[in-house]
Amino acid sequence: MKKLALGLSLLVSLGVSMIGCGDSTSSGCQSGQVSCDGDCIPEADSSLDWVQTNVFDAHSCAASSCHDGQNVDPQEDLDLRTTQMSYDTLVDIESQQTAPQLLVAPNDSNASYLIDKLLGRNLAEGTALMPFGAVTPLCTAKIDGVRAWIDAGANP
Repeated sequence: MKKLALGLSLLVSLGVSMIGCGDSTSSGCQSGQVSCDGDCIPEADSSLDWVQTNVFDAHSCAASSCHDGQNVDPQEDLDLRTTQMSYDTLVDIESQQTAPQLLVAPNDSNASYLIDKLLGRNLAEGTALMPFGAVTPLCTAKIDGVRAWIDAGANP
């Protein structure tokens, strides 16, 4: 009888904790979200809006005075304050650091210097991994989101 009561108690306890989880995945994130360094972010949808919100805005790329357009000459002439400014200063534009390589080569994330900067690979001498101050690359979900946008044509 004690074993039955203990078993029922355990089942009730598990049931209560599962109810509190809602519609979550094995990562602990809600449906439509993915885990990124312990946080849950929306799944990428291959759009610049997603990249702007989850990468450029989330990592203060435009708010850190690096790429905010407030400087007379933002770093590498990149103004990342809005999706339109990001598009205009990234897509089909030669990198000032690795010309003639494009910052964003539509449909080819592997040829895009933005991906190299986010991964810390093939960097121009004297340059560093982005976002500024990072010691490790962004989580895979964010890199994959940027890749998805580029590989889908890098549309505005």
